[in-house]
Formats: sequence, C-alpha cells, structure tokens
Amino acid sequence: MAVTITGIAIKRFPKSGQEMAELSVLRQVETVNHEKFEQYGIGFNTDIPFNKTALKVDVPYAKQLIESRAFVPNAEYELAFGANPDDPLEILVTELKPVDDGIKKHFAESLKAKA
Repeated sequence: MAVTITGIAIKRFPKSGQEMAELSVLRQVETVNHEKFEQYGIGFNTDIPFNKTALKVDVPYAKQLIESRAFVPNAEYELAFGANPDDPLEILVTELKPVDDGIKKHFAESLKAKA
C-alpha cells in the first residue's frame, strides 16, 4: 500500500546525543469522539493520531535521502520495514520506494550521484 510522504525530519537532542528521523505522512482527517477531545472534518493532514506514533526511519538512510536531494515531498511511496540494529524491538522504515516512474528515475540518479 502506497502512502503520501510529505517530509522527513531528523531530530537531534544534543545533551543526550540521541538522534531520530521521522516521516510526515499525509492521512485523512479522523473523526474522534472522546470525553476530552472531539474532532471531525474533511480533507487531509499530517497530524499523528492519538495513541499512535510517527513513522521512524533509519537515520543514515534519512540523511542520505535529504543530502542527495533524492526525496521528493508530497509523493507516494511504498515502505519497506526492518528492525533497528540498536534496538531490535523497534521497527523502522528502511527504504522508500517511489510509485511514480519519474520520481523512481530521480531517486536512482540522485542516490547514484551521491554514492
């Protein structure tokens, strides 16, 4: 299943040295009816729903996509998942696979040029 990825953000916490990368995913506005919060609407947003977490991506791979400019925002991608080598219980996105043929070509050329 392809998802629209609007961005990649690398977050670093200098005091702890911790670093993570997250994907911003475009999804439909959810209808929520809870005691303390209600929401309804139409369209799309990148909010992370209650009780869910952002999709984390392998940091070196995220840096490669950003620095090579291979990543194209607001495009559809298939996602490949794998375990975090530092924490096998954490699942990470290990690869973005563009759906659009033009973006596939751009991805391949950008990553090849940066290698």
